[in-house]
Amino acid sequence: MFSACFGSIPGPESSIGKLVNASKLQAMAAFAMDLMEQGGIIADPQWAPMTALFQQTLMTSPSSRIAGGSDEIMRNIIAERVLGLPPDVRVDKDAPFNQLPTADA
Repeated sequence: MFSACFGSIPGPESSIGKLVNASKLQAMAAFAMDLMEQGGIIADPQWAPMTALFQQTLMTSPSSRIAGGSDEIMRNIIAERVLGLPPDVRVDKDAPFNQLPTADA
């Protein structure tokens, strides 16, 4: 099965992996910081336990929830393309971006 999909474009199912993994990474880093107690406040890699790996992971983990599509976008992709639910109602779907109404108009 792996050879059949090797080299092909990832399907919408990969959104499930990103959604789950990004939130788990953030939760695991926060839990590790809790376990370190006072050692968690040291951010200098020279002095921190495990060269501040958990501190850096905690600081960068929110970006993994945004990069490549936020959690909300991933949920929409899963709902529409994996589960087959109807798409969100978009009244501006056929309008060019520069013609969309804004608060200034």
